[in-house]
Amino acid sequence: MPKKEGDRTPKTLEERGFYILDVHAHPNVKGGYPPAMKATLSARKYTQPLWVGKSGNKTLEDLYEEFPEKEVMVQDAIAHGVKMQPVAWDCETSTGEKPVSNDFVADLVKEFPEAFIGGWASVDPWKGEMALQEAERALTKLNLIGLKFQQCSQRFYVNDRKHYPLWDLCQQLGAPVQFHVGYTGLGSGGDGGDGFYSMSYCQPLHIDEVAADFPRLKIIMLHAAEPWPDVTNHVAMHKRNVVRETSGMWPQYFPDVMVYDMNRRLQDKFLFGSEWGYFKLSEILKQWEEIELRPGVREKVMYKNAINFLGERFEKVGVDLSPWKGLY
Repeated sequence: MPKKEGDRTPKTLEERGFYILDVHAHPNVKGGYPPAMKATLSARKYTQPLWVGKSGNKTLEDLYEEFPEKEVMVQDAIAHGVKMQPVAWDCETSTGEKPVSNDFVADLVKEFPEAFIGGWASVDPWKGEMALQEAERALTKLNLIGLKFQQCSQRFYVNDRKHYPLWDLCQQLGAPVQFHVGYTGLGSGGDGGDGFYSMSYCQPLHIDEVAADFPRLKIIMLHAAEPWPDVTNHVAMHKRNVVRETSGMWPQYFPDVMVYDMNRRLQDKFLFGSEWGYFKLSEILKQWEEIELRPGVREKVMYKNAINFLGERFEKVGVDLSPWKGLY
């Protein structure tokens, strides 16, 4: 985390005047271990070189031990006036690790409505017909909002025609998708990046093709999208069914072109995401307060754009939008 001087406490809900809608929060809690723990360990050693873990030996067991109880995530959301949408994650074919299941996410949402306002499913695209069946179950029976994909860990191209039945299903159901764009921190500092291709699977032009081929499929391009923030902006500008999201990077390091267009021609195209579980929520919010945004843009990014873009799906799956009554 970047070193900052002075008080790092963000505004309270009362001071801010609105709840934040967070479309991308990882439930990195007991039982919600991400299915790329080995790569996560490499990234931890790389980003926190002084970390040694409880054993002092920087082991995978040390990393598992540090995952908090789910109530910690809940209380963090409540304390900061954030309504989170936790995301599932399945990349079992490529990593061999157990998924963060759709049922786990659905149960979190059901158990803690004061913190969570809908959740996102995930399927492993390499599971073929099983993936289609699980996607339909998650979207129609569990009432999750849409599907989230992390192509670097899942090792697939979204514009590969063999995966088009997934996009067709989502389009038919009116369910949106989240696609990772740009660099991934998974495996950072590991030998060969722990086998992860850092960007090959996550190029914005692949998403441009899918958006053109499925014009009624709503797509959220995740993260700051380095090294292609300008290309990603242009995809969002060109395709009405595509928007951007902001997680995966400390706001103080956002590419200039990202903030420039957020303030101008793409002010209706950015949704807030915290990537809780990898970034400290209070510092994320404080750094957002330090970004210079034109009047009204902050509210758009923090909740209005998400409601406007995903409102029909929210209504269909029963997302409670009463915290924003009269604000959009």
